[in-house]
Amino acid sequence: MYIGPFYFDTKELFLVLAAVLLALASFFGWSLWWFDRRTLLTLVILMLITKGLLPSIHNEAFFILAVVTIFLSLYLSVFQVVLFYFLSFLMFRIMKVI
Repeated sequence: MYIGPFYFDTKELFLVLAAVLLALASFFGWSLWWFDRRTLLTLVILMLITKGLLPSIHNEAFFILAVVTIFLSLYLSVFQVVLFYFLSFLMFRIMKVI
């Protein structure tokens, strides 16, 4: 399904659902045990944008990058995690892994 320049497949619906659930958790003040709600929401939105703009991404490598990035958000600041995500994504694109 195309929405402007974005292409959403059925796999991206899980990212949209995660973004909606994280937004609801942030709105109602629900706690996520170890994670920061705003950091996770930021990461999910960034992943949704990159996955939506580049539909030819290999899902396995992108999944590994997403899981590592989410677990790094436990220990690092938002800036460091976003920097890691973009640099890793750029290196994966240069090396044609993704």
